[in-house]
Amino acid sequence: MPSVDVVWNGNCRDPETRYRLLSHLQLLATLSDSYLRQGGSSPVLKLAGGEQMPPRANIESIDQDVSGRITISSGISAHPQTLITRAREAGLSVIEPEDEGAHLIVLDKARLRGIDFKLYDPEGDHPGAGRMSFVFVECPEYHFLDGRLVEIADGGSDDVLRSGHITLHRPSIHLCSYLEDWTDCLFSWIRFFLIGDFWWQRREELKGYVDYRDVFGELQTDRGSAAAEEATFGAVLETFSQHAEHRASEVEGRALAEKV
Repeated sequence: MPSVDVVWNGNCRDPETRYRLLSHLQLLATLSDSYLRQGGSSPVLKLAGGEQMPPRANIESIDQDVSGRITISSGISAHPQTLITRAREAGLSVIEPEDEGAHLIVLDKARLRGIDFKLYDPEGDHPGAGRMSFVFVECPEYHFLDGRLVEIADGGSDDVLRSGHITLHRPSIHLCSYLEDWTDCLFSWIRFFLIGDFWWQRREELKGYVDYRDVFGELQTDRGSAAAEEATFGAVLETFSQHAEHRASEVEGRALAEKV
């Protein structure tokens, strides 16, 4: 099935807002995990070509101090050159790219806090690629990096975090097309209620945000910000379930037809 690459970044220096976002995303990760677990032992995947055990945990919850050689891609910012300039002004080492890639900013310690989870894909066409990362760098001494969203190269396992050599880059996902519109809704929700500079690109920048902003704004006016935030995220979860169940039914039907 067609798929698309989606990238995002954002900066949130307020711990309370970060915790609020992560608590919501934990619900989404748990919901996705429930479908993955059902699919992993169901006849659907067996009919479609056999069960596959994921190489990583479906959910990686990360809350750990890290130290050693931590390299951070300048691509985590919408304005990478500004980030590079500030890093140099702060006395941090900056590694020049060998080609057209991003510069790498070097830290010796930081705290990583967040979640990295696998989105449900009943076909399993892209094992290991369909993950969402919402991990924040915490380093108050470097305000231009503090609160930035990152993805941990090679995952957030204990072995990686203890390795002493960690690379952090801009979050991305190889997304199944059946979740494209839903992802616009989720990301619009994050931008409207929690991270005002949250940015993403799916074929175009901030895809769908203008329409969702108007809907969220009306609900916020009617119910208040806190109630609107909870209600709209409930709709995000419900819509995810609808998409997942419909897609699983399609895959099962196609697999059964091929067996006839």
